[in-house]
Amino acid sequence: MKRLLLVVLIAVAPVAAACSGDDGDGSAGEVDAGPDDAGDAGEDPEPADSGDPEADSGAEPEPAGEPEEPEPTEALFASFRGVTESTVKVGVAVPDFDALQAAGISNYQGDAEIAFQAFFDRVNDEGGIYGRMIDPVYVSFDFTDPVTQDEACSRLTEDFEVFIVLYGLLGESNLCLTNLHDTMVMTRSFQTSALREQAAAPWLQLNAIDDERTRIMAEVLAESGRLDGKTIGVLARGSEAEAVEGAVVEEVLEAAGFDVTLLTGSGVDGGDAIARDNELRLQAEQFEAAGVDIVFDLRGGGDTVGIFASAGFLPQYAFKALGAGIDGASDRSLLDGALGVGEINEQAMIADADFQTNCMDVVRAANPDLVEEMSFLPTGDEQAAGAPNWVNPVMIACDQTRLLDAIGEIVGADLTNDTFLAALDELGPFDLYGYGLASFTSDDKWDGLDEFFIQEYDAETDTIVVLEPVVVDR
Repeated sequence: MKRLLLVVLIAVAPVAAACSGDDGDGSAGEVDAGPDDAGDAGEDPEPADSGDPEADSGAEPEPAGEPEEPEPTEALFASFRGVTESTVKVGVAVPDFDALQAAGISNYQGDAEIAFQAFFDRVNDEGGIYGRMIDPVYVSFDFTDPVTQDEACSRLTEDFEVFIVLYGLLGESNLCLTNLHDTMVMTRSFQTSALREQAAAPWLQLNAIDDERTRIMAEVLAESGRLDGKTIGVLARGSEAEAVEGAVVEEVLEAAGFDVTLLTGSGVDGGDAIARDNELRLQAEQFEAAGVDIVFDLRGGGDTVGIFASAGFLPQYAFKALGAGIDGASDRSLLDGALGVGEINEQAMIADADFQTNCMDVVRAANPDLVEEMSFLPTGDEQAAGAPNWVNPVMIACDQTRLLDAIGEIVGADLTNDTFLAALDELGPFDLYGYGLASFTSDDKWDGLDEFFIQEYDAETDTIVVLEPVVVDR
């Protein structure tokens, strides 16, 4: 089992987080020698008071030091596709949240183009990436339509020939960038170990890969003491990937000494609703018969909790994504005390002073007309009505732009895919606003997040309380 290092306990409030020089021409000023008849012949004039005790006392003045030579600047050149001696062409894949809204998916967010442009401008104002200015290109895509993602990939790589794509596409659509066009990409999520192994060009991700997060959740909760004395049930869907996740959680918890019952669905989740609900009722009976106290629900939410309750089974829950598990429940009171392990949630992020100062305020300063709507985190209903959630796009733009700039500065003049990848080994720990500590390596770690937060749902206040952070050595 990987080593876990528990760090400082935090309590988060409930949630709604030129060099200066001579401006002249360089010539010396004229010296006024004084009047020609400064003294009569044969008379010794009074010595002038220089104001310098050492000079007046006849002491030798200190020799002037040699002027410091400026550090030589490494010559910039057109080192790679999208990289010239003066610019780096950076693509941003911009999600079309209007299309998502029209499809009935209530996840309306602020405009990623507005967010990224604010941070690009800041980097350029501060001298660019090792002296090169960011030249941005924005291309929209629809999360629900793979065709638009392929089109976005083609436009970014073939039409605009960008060096790297930020924000990224959905899941395996990113392989169009990395494999068909040898173009690097950064995403927030969507990467799995299988997709990463297929990627030909570097695919960096802020979050931990999905299957790794499942193992981390089990390890962190097992070592936290919150599962002590409990019998554990693990509920997985019938798909191959989620069946593997279920087996991973079972392995981790059994190795930690817990009694575990793993139940994997038959695959009816996406089909007949009645058959699915009947299967869940049967699984509730099996868990109850096994004496299960807490269920690790890897199905991702839905109303499992409601169906289990109708069968008379009322366990505690743990979710890979606590927010999603809560949102899917018809009766949230049944989820009191539910646990999760992940990056800091959006409600806590918007309350974090560092995130506000270093990320949100940058976008607000560039867009004064957005100050009011960026001052709060909308509820799900408010998002469904079209109120934008600015926390997510600002966080992604803030972190990905900082990461691009930091790696580019390490690389220097010869900016290519290979030198960018090699620079990961010199980057060291990197603080991602809204996530925590992260690290990357050139060979086997392209997903950054190393710091995870234990979280617990308080049904009385309908809030997710962020508890202690845990840094995972992975």
